[in-house]
Amino acid sequence: MSGDATPATTDEARPALVHRAFLLSLVSIALSGVLGGIAVVVGLATNSLSLLGFGFDAAIDAVASIVLAWRFGAEKRSPETTERIERIAETAVGFVLLFVAAYLGINALMALASGTHPEVTPVGIGISLVSLVVLPPLALAKYRTAKALGSGALRADSVLTGVAAALALISLVGLALTEIYGLTWADAIGAIVVSAVLLREGYVSVRSARIR
Repeated sequence: MSGDATPATTDEARPALVHRAFLLSLVSIALSGVLGGIAVVVGLATNSLSLLGFGFDAAIDAVASIVLAWRFGAEKRSPETTERIERIAETAVGFVLLFVAAYLGINALMALASGTHPEVTPVGIGISLVSLVVLPPLALAKYRTAKALGSGALRADSVLTGVAAALALISLVGLALTEIYGLTWADAIGAIVVSAVLLREGYVSVRSARIR
């Protein structure tokens, strides 16, 4: 997912797509908020950096989705304001991506330096498995809708959702590698890779919003 979203829809189809984007944002607020909140608590208790990163990312995704719900709700009420509110929303979500990237990257480096590693818990595994089932379809639906609408803000939000799913997968893989092979650094390395992706996507979103 890179570059600016390009509109691929007609004026007649746009209202339905805007309504779909609004509903997807509401679903994301509820889903990411619940999963993220639980994951943050479990991640703090078990020293799982990727699970904590997932929870933080999901919680931030819920906040970003509030911005998107405002953005598409505003377009439904006043279509003439679309360009201005899109630019504001894309800038906001872009800075959110950069913030999460910095948080995750710094904590991953600290974990590598201190040698901390995650503990295995049924709740942590359960949250990761549920997230791997429900978040990828949500991220894909957001991305396809963003592409049809030409919305860079929704595209950036789809990245947040996709990254949350990736962090859930990294959490499971990190736990497995730690338990089976004793590779205590796997969790942190995975988090650093995701941090780099977030950094790039955040930069692209902020730059795109400025040149609109």
